[in-house]
Amino acid sequence: MSLRRGGWLWLVFLLLAGCSKPTPLPPSPDEIVARAAARMKSLPGFHFVIERTGAPAFLDYDETLAFRRAEGDFVTPDQAQASVRVIAPGLVVDVGILSIGERYWQTNLLTGVWEEFPPGTGFNPAQMFDPEIGFQPLMESDLTDLALNGVEELEDLPGKKLYAVAGRLSGERLFQMSYEMIGPETIDVRLWVDPQTFDLYRVILTEPADAEPTVWQMDFWDFGVVAKIEPPQ
Repeated sequence: MSLRRGGWLWLVFLLLAGCSKPTPLPPSPDEIVARAAARMKSLPGFHFVIERTGAPAFLDYDETLAFRRAEGDFVTPDQAQASVRVIAPGLVVDVGILSIGERYWQTNLLTGVWEEFPPGTGFNPAQMFDPEIGFQPLMESDLTDLALNGVEELEDLPGKKLYAVAGRLSGERLFQMSYEMIGPETIDVRLWVDPQTFDLYRVILTEPADAEPTVWQMDFWDFGVVAKIEPPQ
């Protein structure tokens, strides 16, 4: 009797295993990137950090002011505020920048006093992440040779599984929107995207170089959060 019961149980197990749904395949890397770009475009706001390591990237033509990092908030479609760390000979200072529409301010490098400048005067994250001409449209049109490298965890987000996508990014338009700091050569790119929401958590750009490459890491969070951005007093 026990043998017959065991046989029936084994048969039921085989039937259930045969009826179980197969594990769904992940989207193609092109679809992952397209959905991440669309998701980023739809957000009313988000927080960002941009960090540079390796060879310096300069903010001036005399190559005395090197960009180190920027952290701040973007609000759709054309507002941004950030603190930008600048390295100069014998000096490391955080410069405040603020952009609302066509108006642009930054703090004086030495005094810290807010000053208004004409548009296009300095590095502007509002242009970098503009939904129409910024990094999001570049993801849709300027990425090639995309490959899905599986699912990975970032050290900063333990336990969170993310699609890891690698490819190549044309650097010409990125060169213009990044205040001529990134590009214009073709750049190696890696992206980490949430499989459920398609939020883009991290981008790493590696510029080609004969010696030390310049590496840019962009991190995003607070997806959908709208920061209050007002003209400086």
